[in-house]
Amino acid sequence: MNAAPSGWYVDPVNSAQERYWDGWQWSRNTRPFEQTAPGAGYGQAPYSPYPAANGGGPNVRPPLGRPGARPMSMQATTTADGVPLASWWWRALAVVIDNVIISAIVTIVTYPVWQSLYAAWTSYFDAVLEAQRLGVAPPTMSVTELISGRNQLILTVATIGIGMLYHVGFLRWKSATPGKLLCGLRVVPVDHGHATGPLPWSSIFIRSAIWVLPSINSFLSLITVVDVLFPLWHPKRQALHDMAAKTQVIRPGSSRYVR
Repeated sequence: MNAAPSGWYVDPVNSAQERYWDGWQWSRNTRPFEQTAPGAGYGQAPYSPYPAANGGGPNVRPPLGRPGARPMSMQATTTADGVPLASWWWRALAVVIDNVIISAIVTIVTYPVWQSLYAAWTSYFDAVLEAQRLGVAPPTMSVTELISGRNQLILTVATIGIGMLYHVGFLRWKSATPGKLLCGLRVVPVDHGHATGPLPWSSIFIRSAIWVLPSINSFLSLITVVDVLFPLWHPKRQALHDMAAKTQVIRPGSSRYVR
């Protein structure tokens, strides 16, 4: 298939601006969308190398693996400088791996709390069985009797503290958590897929806080659910914490060409 001729076209990621197409790939040069591109008539949408934008033209599109969006989609498959973005499924797998690791660490650190919880639950279960044997009403137990407020606080602090240390430490050291490393993913500044230096501390803390802190209670955890799903429809495949920290997740070894 032939690439479109060079010129200014509607930006496939942000339709409010135009991006320069050099005849082979998208450049970093953008400008406000103020005029129609060559070939656009009155009442027509400005011409774009993408079939989805110009209403057809199967022989006109950027080559595979170049910055931009997939055909019939406004969601980018690469960063602005051409590095493949991670798919949602790889990101979800990395989250599962990280959560398993963090949960194991929290369980080990808070073992005495879980031991007392197990003892309280066993005692209550035995009391229920004894009441059933005697034919009397079973005893009741409140949440605070099962696990004290002090132990609840310990679990909350341990979960947040270990989660923050885990994400902040690995993002600064490797620009990726162990889950992301196992999946071949890396976190980079937005539109800078070739960046090799460490992430800025501000981006790391913002990204980690938005991801970890909602675990304080079940109501705030709804933010995490939305956060996880957000890359499915965001034009640059960013989650909420990516948007706030101005980062993207790439998978540079996935393929030379993005489909």
